[in-house]
Amino acid sequence: MNPVITLAPGIEKISKGSLYPHQSDGVAFLLSKKQAILADDMGLGKTRQAIVAMEAGCPDGAVLVVCPASLKLNWKREILIVDGDASIEVLGVDAVQVKDPRWIIINYDILSKHADRLHTINWSGIILDEAHFIKNASKRTTHCMRLLGVQEKTNAPLIGPDFVFLLTGTPMTNRPKDLFNLLRCVGHPASRSFLSFAKRFCDAYRNDYGWVTTGASNLDELNLLMKEVSIRRLKDEVLDLPPKVRSWIPVDISGSKASLNAIEGFLSWYVGTDPSKPNDNEFLARLTKVRTALHKAKFKAVAERIKDVIATGEKVVLFTCFTEGIVRHKKILNDKAVTITGSDTSTQRMRAVDKFQSDPTVRVALCNIIAGGVGITLTAGTHVIFQDLDWVPANHAQAEDRCYRLGQDHRVTVEYFHANGTLDEYIATLLERKMALIAAVEAEEVPDLSILTEIQDGLRQLAPALMEEVRAARAKGDAAARIETLASATPRPDSKETPLLEKGSWEFTSSRDPSASYLVKFGRAGHLDCSCPGFTYRGNCKHVREVRENIFES
Repeated sequence: MNPVITLAPGIEKISKGSLYPHQSDGVAFLLSKKQAILADDMGLGKTRQAIVAMEAGCPDGAVLVVCPASLKLNWKREILIVDGDASIEVLGVDAVQVKDPRWIIINYDILSKHADRLHTINWSGIILDEAHFIKNASKRTTHCMRLLGVQEKTNAPLIGPDFVFLLTGTPMTNRPKDLFNLLRCVGHPASRSFLSFAKRFCDAYRNDYGWVTTGASNLDELNLLMKEVSIRRLKDEVLDLPPKVRSWIPVDISGSKASLNAIEGFLSWYVGTDPSKPNDNEFLARLTKVRTALHKAKFKAVAERIKDVIATGEKVVLFTCFTEGIVRHKKILNDKAVTITGSDTSTQRMRAVDKFQSDPTVRVALCNIIAGGVGITLTAGTHVIFQDLDWVPANHAQAEDRCYRLGQDHRVTVEYFHANGTLDEYIATLLERKMALIAAVEAEEVPDLSILTEIQDGLRQLAPALMEEVRAARAKGDAAARIETLASATPRPDSKETPLLEKGSWEFTSSRDPSASYLVKFGRAGHLDCSCPGFTYRGNCKHVREVRENIFES
């Protein structure tokens, strides 16, 4: 499938590689905003769009790319596709420092090591790839904020580079709170006060320990707000890709004594715990032991499935949470498989990817779900298998789309293996529901609990039934009876299309002083500003909300 070469005005000479029409539109959006979030679906070429936009917007200044360690060499490769003569330094990889490089690429984990040098450079542009990495408070988030010129006081303006692009296929991994730091990085006024943001969009409330900000509220308004500084396209909307079929494959583990012992031991402990005194660390540690036992119990079924698929001529990408499983599969497959794990260097990872993509004798890519789930292209694979389930639903979507992306010409089959009638089945059902609900701010309702909390709440009620399932299996009874879980699948609500915002201004009379008036208008980055005192302090106000909700929806 060859792209149609359609470039936005002014960038025809920038890109030596061709762009798809949606990529050309994305470049134009980034250039018009200068500070923006590119939230395209995985596999739509966010890297290429950001490079072309940066080359067009600031062709002479220094550009910093911050990304996961595994993606540094991929960024270098993509930059050279756009500009074969580009001067690039990859910190932590290149042995020799490039003199006055145009591009510097660094991973989040070593920002502090090079902070002194990075802060002396007058950056024309900064790109944060996989920007959801900074959604929580951390040292890497602090370093990124400083490089971007984000002040510690949230109501202070940006003083950083002219061009700031945030790239992420999953801007909101679980709840609206995830979006706050992203909005701060692009200078959106709604990020001036976290508490105000949380009260408006996170259904914030106080308890005995402080503010609880894990909820969701006013999501229609948040959707409109995000569209002021972000652009998101889904593959179904812009690409003529072949179909992707997802299925959940039950595995009978009634013969696995170790798994049944692990599950029964866990449930016996959990039933005896005090619900008023939760211990997340112990809960997670004990549950991880169960998941490890289930991983081993599912190994034979998964190995046989891999054998059957490659016999048909297809290539397989396997995702697992456990390195032990990758090692076991590799021993069976030998030279037919490559491995991609968290311990691999960037060079090793890219070598494995290239071999899988181009070598017909390599039939399987064995991947850690985190290490192999971002920033790489595995379109030679047409069959994706998950031996284990991750805690974060967005990680599954990221991993699936290593195969289902630009360049894929064949139908993609995705199979999730879960242990039938066990905790694994319960978690699978819960994750399936969450995968349907979490789609940035396009969903009208968002889960208001962390997945760990939701698992605990459900298991407390389901533990007796699950225990009976285990005992029935142990007695070789009928283990086929299905458990009615609290996490029954919920269809995703239809997303609403929002009209494009048109430039203009709106005047509102003060409710306190009829002689005073406030003006709502578009700021320099395309978002709405208001001259009222409330907006100056919080970055949001009733006047802006009225414009969003009434004028744009009319």
